[in-house]
Parts: sequence; C-alpha cells; structure tokens
Amino acid sequence: MNLLILVWRNSFRKKVRFGLTCTSVMVAFFLFTTLSGVNHALTSSVSNSNQYRLMTSHKISLTQSLPINYKQKISALPGVKKVSYASWFGGFYQNEKNQLPVTAVDHETYFDLFDEYHIPTEQLTQWKNTRTGIVIGQSLADKYGWKIGDKVPLSSSIWMNKSGSFNWSFTVSAIYQTADHSGTNNKVFFQHAYFDKGRAYARNSMSWLSTEITDKANVDDVIVAIDKLFIHTNSPTRTTTEQVFIKERAQQFVDMAMVINLVVIAVFFTLLLIVCNTMIQTIRERNNESAMMKALGFSSLSLIQGVYLESLLLLGLGAFFGSLLAYLLIAVVGQNFNDFLPGISIAPNHYLTVFALVNIAAAFCSAFPAVAIKRLVISETLGGQA
Repeated sequence: MNLLILVWRNSFRKKVRFGLTCTSVMVAFFLFTTLSGVNHALTSSVSNSNQYRLMTSHKISLTQSLPINYKQKISALPGVKKVSYASWFGGFYQNEKNQLPVTAVDHETYFDLFDEYHIPTEQLTQWKNTRTGIVIGQSLADKYGWKIGDKVPLSSSIWMNKSGSFNWSFTVSAIYQTADHSGTNNKVFFQHAYFDKGRAYARNSMSWLSTEITDKANVDDVIVAIDKLFIHTNSPTRTTTEQVFIKERAQQFVDMAMVINLVVIAVFFTLLLIVCNTMIQTIRERNNESAMMKALGFSSLSLIQGVYLESLLLLGLGAFFGSLLAYLLIAVVGQNFNDFLPGISIAPNHYLTVFALVNIAAAFCSAFPAVAIKRLVISETLGGQA
C-alpha cells in the first residue's frame, strides 16, 4: 500500500480526536496570524518613515503643548533644513463611530516637509487661501462622497471652540494621494492658524514639531542641539527620529512585538502538548499493528516517516484553516480600522514562518513515537498478545 494512502486512512480512523486536535491547532495559528497582521501595520509604518525627519514633543508627554515660537528657534540651528509643526485634533464625522485622524498643521510649511502627500498645485494653493479649508485623503473622498467645495462638519472630543461647541465647520479644498497607495489616504489636515484662533484655550501652542535635516548633518548632533536649546525652559523637549516617534505612539496602546513573541511561545507550547499527546496515544493504540508491519518487512524508518507525515497532516490542516480565517478577518479589520491604524495586512513572509513552524512542530511531535517504534520488539509485542 502507498505510504501516503496509509497515512491518510490512519489519520481519520479516530475522526473526533483528529477534528478536535486540528481545531486546537487552527485556533493557535488563527491568533498568531491575526496578531502578525496588526504587527505588520506597526512595523511598516515605522520602516516607511523618512530617516531625515525628526520629531520634537514635550519631554513629559505628547499631550503637553509646546510654544509655537519654538519653530523659529529650531530653524536657526546648524544642519536644519525645514521646520513645521502640528497639533492633534482627533475628530469624528456625524457620530463617534466615524473616527478620523484629523491634524491641524502649519499650512505654509507642512506639505513642503511631507512631500509624500501628492496634492495638485492649484488645490494646494486654494487650501492655503481658504481659512476653513481641509485637505482630505482620496480614501475618505471615496468613502463619504466628498468633493472639492463641500461643507464638512467635524466634531472633536478634545477641542472646544470659542462658541463653547465641539463642532467645527470645514470646506474641502484639496484631495491628496500617496505614491504607494498603502492605506494612508485617509487623513484630514486643516490650517493650524484657523485652529489656534478658533479654539477656546491653549492658544499659541502646538503638539509637536517636525524637522528635516540636511543630508550632511549628523542626526544625533541635531537631536542634542534641539533639546539643549529648551532644557531650561518651562517646556523642555524630547526629540527623536520619525521612526522612533511613530513606534512609540503605536506602543502607547500595546507593545505588539512582545505580544507576538508571547503568542509564538503559546502556539508552540500548545502544539507540542496537544499534538504530542495525540501522536503518543495513537502509536500506543497501534502497537500490535506496528509490530505486525515490522514482521512483514516494514523498516522502523518507514513507520517513523508515516508518523511524521500524520503529524504534518494534522498540523498543516490546522495551520491552513487558521491562517485562512485570519486572512479573511484581517481583510475586514483592515477596512474598518484603516482610519486608526492603516496598513493592517499579512506579510508574505509570514506564511514562510507558518510553514517552518508546522514542520518543526511535526518533527518534534514525532520524536517520542519514533523512539517507541525504534524500541518495539516484535516477539515481545506479538507474543504477549498471543
């Protein structure tokens, strides 16, 4: 009989046990793949950031504001090419379920510094000349049907305007796209001058500064120079590269790298316990059959290969369906949470990791049955049964 056919039939002899074990494996790989998709969004955001841009925020917390005049002081430092600033507005459209990443920015300099946002020249000029104008991503324009000239009311759960309301009125002045279309076409920008004049408190302040340095400048030297400039003020600063800044903001919610590592450990531990127990029990039940097959001329190696293939089939099916379910879930989550965390997807190399995990686990789970088969004595097993 062909070895593969024998493995297939042996695997489904105990259908309930096989199904329950396979389901356990499926759940483990479902969690592993889902969290890897979220982690990919975080790591891709960091890796895609500009290495020549620095981010400066309050030393204590990002929620603490900095004076706007810090821009001029940083601009005068050696090695600094451009400086801009921004404040987090938050915001939602119609109701709090429609959360939007809205940011108030320096309309004169922001898009010169962040040139990855592609805006038609005439639209950018129109936005700069429109006090209540907003720049929106193409994804938002498609989602809500917004077009140039539309009046859009946005609300903030943080910032109250002078009239005592949290509702702000804007006009769509420009629509941007990004070159890589990586899911970042979902942001909203408006003039910091309008924001600063209209808010009820904290005027003449902003949340962070963005600094672009020259190609020849030393990153560490510029960082030290910026923070040293304000070390003795009422608002000391902390400057980092844009990559570190983005990663730290994401990790305010959860350290996904740590979570992924813990899940990998949990996956292996669960697989080794469940599948090892299943395979040991299976081989114990087939003791007499294994002895008979040895007597008929089957080598120990061929029997061990059969056990390995059974483990591989069990783990492979579980990993396949677990990863498939995670892929379907990530596709839905990526659309619904694109405003909060763009780029949620499963990297192609993740499937190579799954493949490696399945093979390593199958080899380990076959080790104990392999020892039992190797030590099996035909005369003792069949003689004892007789």
